[in-house]
Parts: sequence; C-alpha cells; structure tokens
Amino acid sequence: MSPPDPPGAEKRQLKRWYLVMYLRVYNQDDQVLLGHIVDINKGGMRLVSDRPIPVNQVFRLWVDVPREGNSRQRIPLEAESLWSGRDINPDFYDTGFRIQNINTQTLLQMQLLIDEFKF
Repeated sequence: MSPPDPPGAEKRQLKRWYLVMYLRVYNQDDQVLLGHIVDINKGGMRLVSDRPIPVNQVFRLWVDVPREGNSRQRIPLEAESLWSGRDINPDFYDTGFRIQNINTQTLLQMQLLIDEFKF
C-alpha cells in the first residue's frame, strides 16, 4: 500500500495560472478578507492568508477585481477548502480550494480574469 498524498499534492487536471497581482478574496457571509489568490484556474485556486482556513468546508466567496477609474468588480464563487498548511513564509498559510456550482456567467468572468492577470 502506498502512503497517502501530502496536503496540496498535485491532483488537478487543469493548469493553474499565477497572477500578476494577489487579488483579494472575501467571505460573502461576513465580508471578512479570507486571503489573496496565489494561483487559479476555472476549477480551483490557492489562497495565501495570515491565519489558517478550516478545511472540508464550503465557502461563499467573492473575488475583488480592480478596474479602471478606481472601480471594482466582484466575482461571486462557491468553493470548498480541500487542504491547508504553512506557506514558505511561516507567517502565512496556503489553502487549496475547489470551485463548485459555477454558472456560465461566472465561468466566463473567471476566464477573463485569468486572461487579464496571468503571467
């Protein structure tokens, strides 16, 4: 029997994109900043935060996207936290999320966000 995969082990089937800026992600229920996106694809994302995020929980989130003229766009998401652990910088935590129940409009917004901010 092989050992279990470590937290955050590569199981995804879609390539994750690193973004040129860490976009803020908020919990819709209490409007609290949950963390910043490190990498993302249409199926999931990794956040870095200053506190641990509970795993195996479904969160209602929104991604804060800056737009021209100091305006902002909010992309609503539902995502399940799959794993969490210390970041390379021990003052921070990384958490992996799987995006759930995504509708066509939000999927398009996510693709546009990736196209605009990926590097």
